[in-house]
Amino acid sequence: MNTQQLNETISKTLAAWNIPGGAVAVVQGDDVFTQGYGVLEAGKPEAVNADTIFAIGSTTKAFTSALIGMLVDEGKLAWDDLVIQYIPEFELYDDWVARHVTVRDLLCHRLGLERAQKIYYHRGYDQREIIRRMKYLKPAVGFRTGFNYANQQYGVAGLLVEAVTGKSWDDFITERIFNALNMSRSFSGHDRITDNKNFASPHAVLNETYPAGVRFLGEMSAIENFKLTHEPAGSIHTSANDLAQWLKALLNNGAPLLQPNTFNELTTPQVVMQDVLNSELAPLAYLQPATHFWTYALGWWAMDYRGEKVLMHGGQMPGYNSAVAFFPQRKLALAVMVNVHQTLAHAALFYAISDILLDKKDRDWSTEFQMVAQGYMAQVKGQVDEMRLKRDPNLPLSNKLDSYTGTFSNDLFGEMTVIIKDDSLNLKYGVNTATLEHWQGDTFLAHWNLKGLMDDSMIAFSPNGKTMTLLNDRAEYRKTS
Repeated sequence: MNTQQLNETISKTLAAWNIPGGAVAVVQGDDVFTQGYGVLEAGKPEAVNADTIFAIGSTTKAFTSALIGMLVDEGKLAWDDLVIQYIPEFELYDDWVARHVTVRDLLCHRLGLERAQKIYYHRGYDQREIIRRMKYLKPAVGFRTGFNYANQQYGVAGLLVEAVTGKSWDDFITERIFNALNMSRSFSGHDRITDNKNFASPHAVLNETYPAGVRFLGEMSAIENFKLTHEPAGSIHTSANDLAQWLKALLNNGAPLLQPNTFNELTTPQVVMQDVLNSELAPLAYLQPATHFWTYALGWWAMDYRGEKVLMHGGQMPGYNSAVAFFPQRKLALAVMVNVHQTLAHAALFYAISDILLDKKDRDWSTEFQMVAQGYMAQVKGQVDEMRLKRDPNLPLSNKLDSYTGTFSNDLFGEMTVIIKDDSLNLKYGVNTATLEHWQGDTFLAHWNLKGLMDDSMIAFSPNGKTMTLLNDRAEYRKTS
């Protein structure tokens, strides 16, 4: 393993993207490389090392699917068992679909439901409350007709663990994976972290020149920690040294955690991705990185790269990004973590590190992904600028400002409360707040307190103030008081 080249490439990439801190784990055969880079928090001297804790977002999903695999090994459930066998209260918008959803359906994202990501920003709903609200998720595509990524179904998988074992997802993953692999600095949620000193602070670009969703480049500032907990789709916090132990298990066909046949099932393609350029993998597909097929297995994207089979998953949590991947035939694996909210640096490093390990050196992935990032930024900014040009701020409200106050409710997302504060409307959703800027007529632009994380939301009130609609989410809220 060429550790000098790895260090040089990783350091150069993180610097080019202005990443405050990052950590990497690489396993190739019997060789293991772990290293921290940069600092825990921008502007402060404390350095990242291989034991620094990062949040790894949706790379958590592979851990959750592995837990389900353990239960399959023990004969406690089967991949094609119906969810309602274990969770009788499970409901969906379509009752027939709810009665036919299997464990496999949950883990390969083929329920066809809308994503409704904003429900997680409430930060007051526990897992059961989120699952209860799934019955209001409208179908985006047909059941089992294609891939439609959503976090909620992995929450259901976590409740399956609880229903079958009598233990919470948190306790089960701690016992059966973290403890089993000696991952002593890995935690199922922020509230379980025992060492907050060697912890990478989350960062985002606060400059509002570009919308929050595309602030890939710019000066990074430390932001509020989102403190995600007990979330089977994305709440694991871990270190490079610990991830190295996970990578070893992946390269050992799942041992000592899983039987070979079960591990093979976890990593076998289940759903073909038909429209990659409109999916979570769009930045990767746009660059056509010697990949000919894109599929999803059970908690993993399964694809080819330079003629090699690779299992990969990215993970974003507010303030962090990560990527975990392994090449089973080559016996090499890697994990990348950075403490920045919006970036493609982790994707660039996935390919750059893979190329070093595969002895391919014909592309500058950091530069190529920066070009993609700049393209996205320009495109979205152009859309926002066009929207601003069409604005008529002199178009008056239909009623007095206090006509728009009150509590508004939506079956899926819950309640939002609107009050007047400092002569302007303010909105509260769970623990989050937003200031409403009058846009035109009865429409307002919500500026959320989660700076750098949540895009502004356009909100339209009915002239009588009885309903408000979050246009970005196509969600109508009715006044209840």
